[in-house]
Amino acid sequence: MAQDKASRKAILKTSVKQEKRSADAYKGSRNAGSGSGWLRKNDVRSETLLIENKFTTGTKSITLKEVDLRELRQRAIIEDRIPILQFDLNNRGYVVLVEDDFLAMIEDV
Repeated sequence: MAQDKASRKAILKTSVKQEKRSADAYKGSRNAGSGSGWLRKNDVRSETLLIENKFTTGTKSITLKEVDLRELRQRAIIEDRIPILQFDLNNRGYVVLVEDDFLAMIEDV
């Protein structure tokens, strides 16, 4: 039981650290309770981005769920922001974008 509690505490600490890093990197702010409230969803928001953070440790894969991506996109559209799924996999950060948003970003490249 104590190990379970310690494990949950370590996961929460890692999650908060990731959210703070994302907020700093994207010039945004963390949402209280990782966006669990009804008003401000997802983990981080900036002027133009709505970011959902995920992480995993000690594994070689991460599962992306269509429902998570769809809900993130729907909320971002309502808020007129670009949805970004940011995840850490074995201490490396990655981002997933909707292809249309990515194409718009590289339009002038």
